[in-house]
Amino acid sequence: MSWAHSGIAQKRERVLFQSLCLLLLAVTAFASDALAQRRRGGADTAPAITLVDIKMERLNDRVAAVGSGRARQQVTLTTRNAGVIAEVLFEGGDKVEVGQALIRLNSEPEAIAVETAEAQRAQAADTVERFRQLNEGTVTRVAKAEADTALKVADAALRRARDDLERMTIKAPFAGVMGLTNLNVGDYLAVGNPIATIDDRSTLIVEFTVPEAVAPSIKVGLDVRANLITRTGQVINGKVQSVGTRIDPVSRTLMVRAEIPNPNSELIPGSTFSVSIQLPGEEAPLVPGLAIQWDRKGAYVWRLNEANTVERVDAVILARDGDRVIIQAALKVGDKVVHEGGGSLRAGQAVRPQPT
Repeated sequence: MSWAHSGIAQKRERVLFQSLCLLLLAVTAFASDALAQRRRGGADTAPAITLVDIKMERLNDRVAAVGSGRARQQVTLTTRNAGVIAEVLFEGGDKVEVGQALIRLNSEPEAIAVETAEAQRAQAADTVERFRQLNEGTVTRVAKAEADTALKVADAALRRARDDLERMTIKAPFAGVMGLTNLNVGDYLAVGNPIATIDDRSTLIVEFTVPEAVAPSIKVGLDVRANLITRTGQVINGKVQSVGTRIDPVSRTLMVRAEIPNPNSELIPGSTFSVSIQLPGEEAPLVPGLAIQWDRKGAYVWRLNEANTVERVDAVILARDGDRVIIQAALKVGDKVVHEGGGSLRAGQAVRPQPT
């Protein structure tokens, strides 16, 4: 009796197991069919995106440097003649004009030499004029030639005497601002001794260096923005005046000189300036910030093809200005890239462009 009951139970278990297996197979087949239908339906429904046309923007590079300013013309005055100082005609900080007298030396001997030379020249001129009025038979040609030579020698001696007298007064070689001096009336001034400095501060020359990488782009006439290190808010606009001809082999830099205006002489030679030059750069694609996508390989954008499919274009960000991004990428004017909706796209996927 127990054996019959056990056999019936085992048979029921087998039937139940087979039923469960059939049910599981049916559910799996249904799920697979539903998934396939969803996939087919998704393929048929392309994602909506917005597009933007590629435009080119000129990328400007700015070079920054620090340089020292000096006067456009600056010299230390000396004298070519020794003597005792008779007058000091300037003070430190005075503005002087070209040719203005600054120092007068005691020049009595030189003045006497000029008077003597003038008298000798007058005597020689009288002799020449007297011989000219006489008949040719009265005065020989040799005597006339000797008189003419004596007049020329007298003229040369007078010019030399006047030049020596002129040198006893030291004058400003150009308009500028005088430096300090320790000289006083009665001091003996030897040849070559320094008198004072004079600076033409109407414009300043700022010297600085730029890296070798940008050296070919530095040209005479480029705009320069300079400001004093001590006055960061004051910007002075100038121009590149001259460019060096050799790269320094140690620092790998190029020397550049810029000229900046200083009409009121407010800028002092020797001051330190912060200088920047805007260089004309090359054109590069301009895209909105939302068009940039990222993955493990880096930045990229989606470009739309003729068949309304997208392809990946690698990009390198060169500059950013708010939502405007300048990139380096294989794009040209007129290409269309995905603006919005590119976050879930894949290469070769069909899309539905929408009005922006």
